[in-house]
Amino acid sequence: MTVRLSEALRGLAADVPPARVPDGLFDAARTRHRRRRAAVAGALAVLVLLLGTGYALHPVALPMPAGPRHDAPGLPTRLVDPPLRTASVRDSAPGAAAMLFGGPVVRTGWFETRMGVVAADADRYRVLDAGSVVAGFEALLSPDGRYVWAGPSLLDLKTGRFTPGRVEGYPLAFAPNGERLVYADDETGFTPPNTYSTPYVGVYDRERGTDVLRVRVASAWIAPGRTAAVSPDGGELALQVRDEVWLTRVADAGADRVAEPYRKLPLAGGRLAGAGSWLPDGRSVAILSRSACTACPVPSYRRTWTMALRSAVDGKPLAGAAFPSLPSRSFVQLLGWRSADEAVALVGVPSAGAVDQPESHDIAWGPYHEPDTQAVELVVLRRGASTPEVLFRTPEGITDLSVAADLAIAGAVRESGRPDYGPLPFWALAVGFVLAVLVALPVLSLLKRRRGRRRTRAGRPPT
Repeated sequence: MTVRLSEALRGLAADVPPARVPDGLFDAARTRHRRRRAAVAGALAVLVLLLGTGYALHPVALPMPAGPRHDAPGLPTRLVDPPLRTASVRDSAPGAAAMLFGGPVVRTGWFETRMGVVAADADRYRVLDAGSVVAGFEALLSPDGRYVWAGPSLLDLKTGRFTPGRVEGYPLAFAPNGERLVYADDETGFTPPNTYSTPYVGVYDRERGTDVLRVRVASAWIAPGRTAAVSPDGGELALQVRDEVWLTRVADAGADRVAEPYRKLPLAGGRLAGAGSWLPDGRSVAILSRSACTACPVPSYRRTWTMALRSAVDGKPLAGAAFPSLPSRSFVQLLGWRSADEAVALVGVPSAGAVDQPESHDIAWGPYHEPDTQAVELVVLRRGASTPEVLFRTPEGITDLSVAADLAIAGAVRESGRPDYGPLPFWALAVGFVLAVLVALPVLSLLKRRRGRRRTRAGRPPT
């Protein structure tokens, strides 16, 4: 029985037609396998390339000396040079800022006018390109850190949008409360052979959207940054015009908003101390003077700054213990006062081998950006102290700085955390796409050539 069943099964199997295997089945399977491996290899190559690019663009943290810690918003203890992939302020608003900064390490060959912004409540870094302006001189951060004033435009850092209305000139100073802005008319006149003149300086009220005061200048050029200060109540303007400080009241402005100075304080080679020059009582202003090395055969960087107070009532020097001097500093910018005996200022640290400019240079052009500055310090000047207290110093290469004066005066410092650079900007996404295409094209071309060679070896014409 078993033998007959086996023979029957063999007969049935012999009658079944043989299975036909399509031509090239095994070649096609091998080709699919190789394509999958090539696709995986290509994807890994693109991933490695993108990771390598991200690593190359990864920033290096630049440490700053630590200070007192606060949970509330404050100045960061660590400042980072934002990488190229950092989002812009317009694309991703950072909120109220602690610092607006620039310098050689922030600018690049592709972004020559680039500035960095770091938020006050977290390490949110953004970048801002406002044209050929310098942070702390032609681009100013408001005392509360909400606005950046660059040129005629006021940028709201909470929205990333410009505020309505335009100031008809370039920035000089914010008022302590940030509501009023001092600007110089940019219709500068030229008087041969080499003299420039500013028609007027205005005080713009942001809430009203109009000027509340204009002071005719005409005979001098007003340089951006540190040449004007508004009193704490917003009612008076101190303006440096050549070798004098003009004091003018907003209340004295007529129907045309123009007023004449009620007092002119001679500087004798000195200068107004900056936007924070008015003392808290609004009755006196701070004046800077400097001494230089007269015995040196060539100009050298031995500039020493000293600060004194002058009465706005009668113009006389005020008695009291001296504030500490600031030797070998390229500039001094007073931010404000903690009390009548404590002032907070930004000072420039000159680079090694920097050469001081003659006194005539500073009177004619300054205070202005000093090209030989390598870092900036935030200091406290206490009456009767021998040396200033340094709160922090920027890393070398960050030479332009504007800080939120409210935070600096309050001494609010927060611990820095992990930097947030925002979403990738459009140009970074475009670069990534181009890189992916550049990698994929050679891979696909290689696969096509290998497939052609295999078909040729198999005796079939390549497709």
